[in-house]
Amino acid sequence: MNALPFILSMAGVLAVEAGMRFLHLAPLVLTGFARCVEMLVILLVFHRSENGLSAIGLSQQRLIRGIRKGLIWSAGFGALAGSGGLILFLWGMDPFAFIHVELPQTRSGVVLFFVVGGVIAPVAEEIFFRGVIYGFLRGGVFNGKGRWGIWPALMISTTLFVMAHQAGPGIPLPQLVGGIVFCLAYEIEKSLFTPIIIHALGNLALFTMSCI
Repeated sequence: MNALPFILSMAGVLAVEAGMRFLHLAPLVLTGFARCVEMLVILLVFHRSENGLSAIGLSQQRLIRGIRKGLIWSAGFGALAGSGGLILFLWGMDPFAFIHVELPQTRSGVVLFFVVGGVIAPVAEEIFFRGVIYGFLRGGVFNGKGRWGIWPALMISTTLFVMAHQAGPGIPLPQLVGGIVFCLAYEIEKSLFTPIIIHALGNLALFTMSCI
């Protein structure tokens, strides 16, 4: 990935984040709108770049395979998480306490939360954190000539991902584990569609379990 589209994407996202502070919208609506604008900015930047959208793993040739692999990864990750939850339960701990998400009180608010947090945000975050940041740090993730090794790129991009979700004291465990899994899935499958599917299905699963 060339430096110019990376710089333009970073500048665009920062500009959107700064500009959104002047809009008087409900927090969830504002978040959804901001993520959509950020996605549009990044996609336009890379669409006009030398390597096009393939530079951030959105090659059309990898679409079907990336989605299929995302479903497989999601099933495996879900089985692993379920096994971990069962172990915690047998130890007398409540596994739902680690993954509970505070949902809105109204039905319309819950629907909007699922749309923004379960679809829009995962797509936007994967494009930015994995496609742009991790892809830039890895450089030639698609041709084996990475600027940095896998682990430094993974640690930096995941740290930034976790910091973006830091809402209080302590480390947000789902984001930490998710960030690592998303990077590994992108690195192995070479398609951003794979971590997008894992991220979206993971969020939707967490929200659904929080409704119970």
